[in-house]
Amino acid sequence: MSGKKIKRVPAKKIAQKIINECHIILAVLDARNPEGTRNKNLEDKIKKENKKLIYVLNKADLVPVKILEKWKDIIKSENPEASVVFVSSKYKNGTKILRDNIKKYLQLMGIKEGKVGVVGYPNVGKSSLINALTGKKSAASGLVAGLTKGEQWIRLTKNIKLLDTPGVIEPKDEDELVMIGALRYEKIENPIEPAIKILRNLYAFDENIIKKYYGIEINDINDISDINEEFIEKIGKKLNYLGKNGIIDMKRTAKSIIKDYQDGKLNYYPMKIKKYSQKRGKDIEFIAKYLKDFPFIDDANAIISHLSDISELCNIKLKYPIIGSKNIDDVIVVISFGEKTADGGRKKVEEYAKNNNIFLYSTGKGRCGGNRLFIGVGNKINE
Repeated sequence: MSGKKIKRVPAKKIAQKIINECHIILAVLDARNPEGTRNKNLEDKIKKENKKLIYVLNKADLVPVKILEKWKDIIKSENPEASVVFVSSKYKNGTKILRDNIKKYLQLMGIKEGKVGVVGYPNVGKSSLINALTGKKSAASGLVAGLTKGEQWIRLTKNIKLLDTPGVIEPKDEDELVMIGALRYEKIENPIEPAIKILRNLYAFDENIIKKYYGIEINDINDISDINEEFIEKIGKKLNYLGKNGIIDMKRTAKSIIKDYQDGKLNYYPMKIKKYSQKRGKDIEFIAKYLKDFPFIDDANAIISHLSDISELCNIKLKYPIIGSKNIDDVIVVISFGEKTADGGRKKVEEYAKNNNIFLYSTGKGRCGGNRLFIGVGNKINE
């Protein structure tokens, strides 16, 4: 017997219901991209209903404080009556400040039984914010817009209730989907307009961002409207994105702008994109010495079984993993020792074999004490 079907309610109705019933609305934005995750039409509706609007810049732990402060100034200049709070739901930073803001407003308005609602785009962290505020997993996280189990209020304090179903703002068009990263650059049919919007937002935030990133002089820009198709063409020329007959490939240029924006390279502040990299040793002699007279050297799993019984190896504590090879008899043994995962060891052995023209005919994985072990056995490929 199947369970009860979850009732689907249009996202607009949920958001409107929150506005109608709540005294305070928390508009949750992604602190890495506040402008791209704002919905100004919804903000206008909240203001018309004379409801207190608090902007919550969530994931604030990922953004420099001076950038957060600049966003606060921008938002406050547009909406002086609103409050702006920086929060990291993950670490519960800023939740006390947010609670105090809520209490302060209710006291000023003489509201004894306060109601608080939450709205925002998918992936900005609405449910995690609710959970951080209440100190328990009250709201279900997910990406399904308009999903509700019915109206359910939970206690934030003795006199303040929080609606546990976040109001999901549905993006209206392709440009909004691009801005919040919900539509990847590969799938965009008309990339020029969203690329222009991205550049305009960046320019409005800091006039030097585009200049620094692309090395383009922008002194001739008198107004933000000067960032247009001609400006995209300038970037395409700088990137040398030429199509047929030497004409700038505008779509390729626009998609490149969107890609760099979505990847965090072209951003409101310089981001260091970290790639997983770890120092690895190459000296495997401390392992290979135990294989000198091993009779089943062409069987990787037999080698694993043999090494895992050697107490000296099992007690070794490494600072970083080891990857290397050893010619033993008529075979080459490639050894990965101490990787974080078995799959990581496999990839390193396969990569090592490829780079050194080794054909692996036997592989195996196992453990040697607390260290993961992956072995590959093969021969040199004749070039």
